[in-house]
Amino acid sequence: MIRRRNQWVLMLSVVSALAYFSSADASAVSHRLEEGKVHFVCEGPEVTVPAWGQFGTVEGALSIDPSDLRTVSGNIDVFMVSIRTNDSAWDTMFRRAGFLEIDHLPKSRFVLEAVRGAKKLEPGKWVPMTLEGRFALHGIRKKISVPATVRWSPADRKTGTSERIRVRASFHLTWDDYEIAMPTGRTRTFAGDGAIIQADLAYRPIERKRR
Repeated sequence: MIRRRNQWVLMLSVVSALAYFSSADASAVSHRLEEGKVHFVCEGPEVTVPAWGQFGTVEGALSIDPSDLRTVSGNIDVFMVSIRTNDSAWDTMFRRAGFLEIDHLPKSRFVLEAVRGAKKLEPGKWVPMTLEGRFALHGIRKKISVPATVRWSPADRKTGTSERIRVRASFHLTWDDYEIAMPTGRTRTFAGDGAIIQADLAYRPIERKRR
């Protein structure tokens, strides 16, 4: 009798848990990247004039419930060939560089798996948190933690503005960690040993088609 009762309790617990996560997932809304800016600044002990610039083509998606960040997920794709610096010669060098292999490995990707340090977003406020996920570059994928701040602007019927989510994040990467054999000599004086990556991303919800 006790065994049967324990089985029922276990079954009810499982059902309740599934119902909870089902409802949590249902409240998450899909967002598309409306505007994405990803900047970089190279750095290292041999750097004299660091290469810096941004990538012009950035794509991504985000599924998020501002009231419960446990269900958040998403990804960002940066197309390497879209590099733009203040020197067209640098752009050409990076696109053709054998150590980057852009022709075979055309994009980098960050896949968001979890959020740490914050449980929910506050309307109109920048909320600090850490984005946990996997970053792929040059065919190498690594688990990273990215410091970020996120601002949620709910939809406003009075002004006619729709919901927006803004994400600002920054992290450092080292070329050797991603098996990028940066040449020594003159290239090191501007490409260095790695780079600071800064992302400024703006999302808006995907409107569901009415049936």
